[in-house]
Amino acid sequence: MAKRKAPSGPSSSPSPAAAGADASPPVDPVSYSLSSQGGSAGGRKRKGATAAAKRKPRKPQVHEKNYAHVYYGCRNVLYDGNDFYYGHRYTEEFRKVEAHDLYGCPHLIAELPPQPRLMSLLDLQLWIIKLFRLHPETQDLSIKGFFEEEDSWQYLGSAGWKTYDFLSDKSWQSFVKKVKGRKGMEFFKLYVDSSEIKHYDSLLKATNDNYCQSATVLLPEQDDLTWYFPWDHISQRLTEDLAMTTTQIVAHLAHNYDRHLSYAGAWRAKQKALEMRFGTFYASHNYVPRLLEERFYINNPFSFVDIKDTEVAGCKDFRVVHRIFWAFAQCTQAFVHCRPVICVKGMPLCGKYEGVLLTALAFDANDWPIPVAFAVIEGESKESWLWFLRNVKHAVVKERSHICIIHDCKRALFNAIEDLRNNPQEAHPWKDVQSRWCIQHLAENLFAHFADKKLMMLFKKLCQQNRQSKFVKIWKELDELTLKFTVDKEGGAGREMMQELVEPYENNRLPEEDEEESNRPSGNKSQVAMFSDWISQKPMEKWSLLHDTNGARYGIMETDINKSYHVLKLKGIECLPLTGLVEVAFERVTEYFNNRSAAANKATGNPSMGFPECVQDEMNAKVQKAQTYHVTRMNTADTNVFSNEAHQRFKVQSRQKGVIVHLISKRIHKNHKRNIACQSEIRRIARCSCNKARLLHKPCSHVIAVCCQVGVSIASYMSPFYSLSYLVKTWSGKSDASNLVDRNFARNVLNYKFLCPGETQTWIPDKRLERGLPAFLTSDRIHDEESMDEGDQNCTTQVITTENSQGTNKFSGETSDA
Repeated sequence: MAKRKAPSGPSSSPSPAAAGADASPPVDPVSYSLSSQGGSAGGRKRKGATAAAKRKPRKPQVHEKNYAHVYYGCRNVLYDGNDFYYGHRYTEEFRKVEAHDLYGCPHLIAELPPQPRLMSLLDLQLWIIKLFRLHPETQDLSIKGFFEEEDSWQYLGSAGWKTYDFLSDKSWQSFVKKVKGRKGMEFFKLYVDSSEIKHYDSLLKATNDNYCQSATVLLPEQDDLTWYFPWDHISQRLTEDLAMTTTQIVAHLAHNYDRHLSYAGAWRAKQKALEMRFGTFYASHNYVPRLLEERFYINNPFSFVDIKDTEVAGCKDFRVVHRIFWAFAQCTQAFVHCRPVICVKGMPLCGKYEGVLLTALAFDANDWPIPVAFAVIEGESKESWLWFLRNVKHAVVKERSHICIIHDCKRALFNAIEDLRNNPQEAHPWKDVQSRWCIQHLAENLFAHFADKKLMMLFKKLCQQNRQSKFVKIWKELDELTLKFTVDKEGGAGREMMQELVEPYENNRLPEEDEEESNRPSGNKSQVAMFSDWISQKPMEKWSLLHDTNGARYGIMETDINKSYHVLKLKGIECLPLTGLVEVAFERVTEYFNNRSAAANKATGNPSMGFPECVQDEMNAKVQKAQTYHVTRMNTADTNVFSNEAHQRFKVQSRQKGVIVHLISKRIHKNHKRNIACQSEIRRIARCSCNKARLLHKPCSHVIAVCCQVGVSIASYMSPFYSLSYLVKTWSGKSDASNLVDRNFARNVLNYKFLCPGETQTWIPDKRLERGLPAFLTSDRIHDEESMDEGDQNCTTQVITTENSQGTNKFSGETSDA
C-alpha cells in the first residue's frame, strides 16, 4: 500500500469515535499524548486583589493535532521456526520487524484521541483495539514504536532508527518523550500485530459497510496478568477439567501460587490460558481446516469432513468460515451396530464468536452415548439444520433405513426434517426418516407456561406410559391440576369447566377423541386453560411412548446432552477455540472408546453374562418378577402353511391384572446364488398387551414368564442390538489420538505459508458473529461467585443469514447446496 500523507482535517481512517461508543469528550490532544503537565498555570489570585476583580479572558490556545502512522501486516519478515513460544506476548516474527521492513507495508494514519491525562500503555492498546475494530478481549496484541535519530522520516533505512518494544508504561513513556523532544516531529510511527490485524483489509471487505463493533471497555487488572503468571499450569488444568469455573481458578491460584485475583481477572486469565494452549479464537478459524485436513482426514481414513465457506470479494485467497462438520471414523463404524436412533442437540458456543455446537448421539446396548457427528454452525436455522442432517445421512447413516431422529421441539428442525422427507427438489431425499421429540424440552415448555414443577414431572410420567388405562388417568389428573392453576390465576369460578372434564374420561377415552374438544383453538397462550388445550396441537406419536409407531424410538425419550458430555468428559468444550474443540473432542472420544472396548471384551469373557451389563440387570429383575405369574396356554400352535408362520397365544395372570402374550415364529428365506442351497432362518416375534415388547424391542416380564413355561430362550425374542456380540462390535473401532493431537500444530500453522509456499488459502471468521464482553466485565458492580459462574455458562446465539453463499466440501469433492 502506498504511503499516505497526513490529512489536514479529520483522519480518513476509521476514527476512534466511529470504532467505539465510549470515546471521551474532545480535549487538547497535545496535552494527552505529548505532555505530562498537570493543572493550568496562571490560575492563582494575586495578593490584595478583590474578589470582584474581573480577570481578562484567556485567548484559546491552538495546538497541532498529532497523528500516528500505524503499520500492520508486515510480510517482509520470514520466520525460521527457531526459539518459538506461542504463548509469549511478542513472537519471534514480531521481534524481527525493523524499520526497513515497513517500506511498502500497509498502514493507517489516525489522529491520537484527546484525553485529560497522560496516555498510558493501556490507553494505547485500547485505542489500537478501537482503530482496527478488534475484539475488546484481544490477547495477542503487540505494539512497538520506531524513532528516527539521524535520517529523515521519509527514509525507512535501518541506520539511525531506534526500536522501542512497549513492554511497560515506562518504555512507552520513554518513546513519547523522545518524540516530544524532537523538533518538527509531528507523527508517531508504530507497528502493531495480532492474528486479526494481519487480515485487517480482508475483514473490512468481508463485512458490510454498516457494520459497527459494540462499544469496547477498558479491562481492569490487566497489569496483573504479567509474563511470569503461571500460564502453563492454568492451561494444563483447564485442559484436564474443561468445566473449571472462575471460582475454582481463584481458589487454585490463591492456594498454590499465593496470587489473589478477582473473579473478573480469573475469567480473563482463563481466556488467555486457553488461547495460549489452542491458539486465539480468531486464528483458530484458520487452524481448523488445516488441522482436519492434515491430522484428521488423512491419518484417520473413513472419517468425514465438510466445510461451508464463502470467498471474500476482492480477496481470492481469503474465505469466511460459516459451518464445519466432522465425524470420527470409529464413531460412524460403531453406529452400524447401534439402535437406529440418533439424538441431535444444539449448544451455544461461549467463546468470542457466536455460534452453535451441534452434536449427534447414538447409544449402545448399555445406553452409553456415542458422538457420531459434530458441527459448528452460525445459528440454528432451517438452512443450517438441513445442511447438518444431510451430512449426518451421508456420513453416519449411509444405507441404513428407518432411522429415528429425536430432537427438541423447534420449528426450524420441523421444517428441515419435513423438507428432507417430502421436498421434491431435494437431491437425496430421506423418505423413511422418523421424527420424535425430546420430552425434557417439551416438559420445559410446559413449565414455562404453567410454572409448576409438579406438573412438569407428571407430564414426563405421562410421556413414558405404555398402558392406555394409566395414560388416561394421568391425562385426567393433568387437566384437573392445570385447570385449577388457571382458575386460581385468573380468579374465576371455573366450575362448569371442571364438570366438563368428567364425561370424556369414561371408558378410557381422552378429551381429544371428542370432536368439539379437538377443534378447540390453542394457538393463543391466553386461550390455554388446561393441559388438553396446550397439547392438542402436538401429535401424540411425537412425544408419547404409548403412541410411538412401531417402537421407532426404542424407549429413548430425551436428548440429555449435558449428561452425555459429562460421561464423555466433554463438559465445557463449547467454551474452547475451534482448534481446541476439535482436538479435545478427538482425544477424549479416543480414550472413551478404548475404555468401553475393554469393558465390552471383559463382559464377553464372563460366562455368567448372557447380555450386556445394563440389559442383564434388567432381565434378572424381570425373571424374578415373572416367577410370580401364572401362565395359561390359550391355544396350540396355529400354523399357516402359506406364510410359514406359527402363532401361539398365552394368558399371563398376576395378582392385579392379566395380559395376553403372542409368540410368532416366521421362516424367512434368504437370497441364494447359483449352485448354493437355499438358506432360511426363523424369526421370532413376541407381542404383549402391555406394549413393552413392541415399544422397547426386548421381552417384558410377561414374555419372560411364557418363555420359561415353554422352554424358549429369552434372547430369541430380543433385538440383536441388545446382544453382547453387537456390543463388542460397537466398540471395536480403533484410532490413535497422537495422529491428530500435536501440541505444536497451532504454532506451525502460523508459518504454514512459509513452509508450504504453494498454499495461500486463509480462513477467517465472520466478523458479524463477534460477541462483546460478558455483562459482568462491563458492569461496575461487585461480582460474587454466583454471578461469575453464571457468566461462564450464559451465552446467546444469533441467527445470521448470508445471501448468495456457496459451500464447498473441501475434502470430499462435493458441493453443499444449503
